[in-house]
Amino acid sequence: MRISLVGLVCFFVLATMLGCEVQEVMTTIEEEQAELHLQLDDDEIGFVFLDLPNGEATYIDIPEKESILIGTGAKDSWESLRLRLKKLAITSIDTIVLPRFESEYSANTEKLIAQYNVKTVVVPIQGQKQAQELLQKDNVEIISWKNDQSYELSDHFQVKTVSSEVSLIPMLSFMIMVHDTHSFFFAAEASETIEEKWLEKGLPAVEVLKVAEFGTGNGTTESFLSKIDPQVAILFSKQNAKPSSQLLERLQETWIDTYETSQNGSVIIKANKDDYQLVTVRFQDLDS
Repeated sequence: MRISLVGLVCFFVLATMLGCEVQEVMTTIEEEQAELHLQLDDDEIGFVFLDLPNGEATYIDIPEKESILIGTGAKDSWESLRLRLKKLAITSIDTIVLPRFESEYSANTEKLIAQYNVKTVVVPIQGQKQAQELLQKDNVEIISWKNDQSYELSDHFQVKTVSSEVSLIPMLSFMIMVHDTHSFFFAAEASETIEEKWLEKGLPAVEVLKVAEFGTGNGTTESFLSKIDPQVAILFSKQNAKPSSQLLERLQETWIDTYETSQNGSVIIKANKDDYQLVTVRFQDLDS
């Protein structure tokens, strides 16, 4: 894969077979402002965990099928989000998934609908009415994903939702399966209670964990981490908040490769049926 961007890029090939060695290659990139193309093969799925200054946004590309954005970031991250989409040569997004409705997860939804030809917005089942009221002026279909259901978006891309706690705040946590081999868990909430519930209902081991609530909550417990045993943990950035030092210590002690987007930049993962590659890229904002 050829990448031309400012910064240092690290490649990791993480095979699925137990005991397979992790390979790391580091290369210096020319300092130029160029587009970054994922260059996916037909059987690959691309994930980009974007390094917004405030909020969550993950772009997913299913070649010849669908493009998805999970979360749209906070209002003050709009220019950063727009720049990153431009650098990735993204001109349209089929589906937006809103795991929560707070600003850090959803503030740029209407701008994206207007500028990126969004067709569908997916929300938690408890938040469908609220979303319809908020987006009633937008020409977009609003659908909800129910708890503990499976949704197949392509032959090798499946979403499995999990339960959420009873709360006034609609939340949507789910696992993405790629080729029935690689699992990405997008946690929208963190507490010992909900994590125990997920495990009781059979949440399996995962390869990649998107840590809930920017790592600032009381969840993502040692017991939970030991059971789901992720290889990689990704933490997004929230303005005026830092991940819990206890959580970072737990992640380190359990030998989980941890990526904070505020420190490491955007995290790009390309997954096929056999293995996946992980790349970190730091985008240069206009005001930096």
